[in-house]
Amino acid sequence: MWLIFSSFVLETSRKAMKWVYSLKNRNQVALALGSIFAIIILANWFASYSIDRVHNHFRSVYQDRLVPSLDISEVMERYYQNRLYLEEHVLSEGMGHQDSLQQLVEANTVAIDSLIHKFENTYLIERESAGLAQYKQQFGKLVEEQDRILELSRSGKKEQAEQLYRTEGQEAFLHLLEPLHGLIRLQGEVGQELYESAERQVKTLKILSYLVIGLSVFIALLVATLLQATRKLKSIKPQNYRWN
Repeated sequence: MWLIFSSFVLETSRKAMKWVYSLKNRNQVALALGSIFAIIILANWFASYSIDRVHNHFRSVYQDRLVPSLDISEVMERYYQNRLYLEEHVLSEGMGHQDSLQQLVEANTVAIDSLIHKFENTYLIERESAGLAQYKQQFGKLVEEQDRILELSRSGKKEQAEQLYRTEGQEAFLHLLEPLHGLIRLQGEVGQELYESAERQVKTLKILSYLVIGLSVFIALLVATLLQATRKLKSIKPQNYRWN
């Protein structure tokens, strides 16, 4: 491949020499080609700058997709913990232990709300915003059921608390998990799309960079040929012919 390119450059240079001798304003032509060379170098710099921007897109995949997925997973884990705490609260008789369990449920709920607020501040597509709105509706219902279960359990109405835990409480919990699972799937899908898009841009920019470098070398050789031809023309002295 390099031999073909070298042969092409040499042949072009030879033809350029003939072309140069037929021109009058050779210095202007050399200046124009030199300007083209400078433009190509700037284009190469722009391609490198664009690659840096693509790198930032990859970083966005991490910050706006991977980290939020981990946060949502933690949210789900805390919801499962709350289910266990509620069940233990219903089965417990000691007030001190019940107060401790209720504090754990409330602390988890606050932590969940903080994680969801963090997720809300990341970049969201339309489907993610819709899933988040659905989650918020179910969140309010679940918190309401949790408070009812805790109140019945604290007041000694264990059977009613257990019944509520296994019916409305279970239903609210399952309905809440649906949008959370949907958000996790969307994080993976959108993250994959962003990664593939950025990868295509990187490949395109690499091709552009190689092309610009090749053109730069070609123009540089051509300019050198033009300047060399100009010096040769200047060194040729006119000959005087005598008529016999």
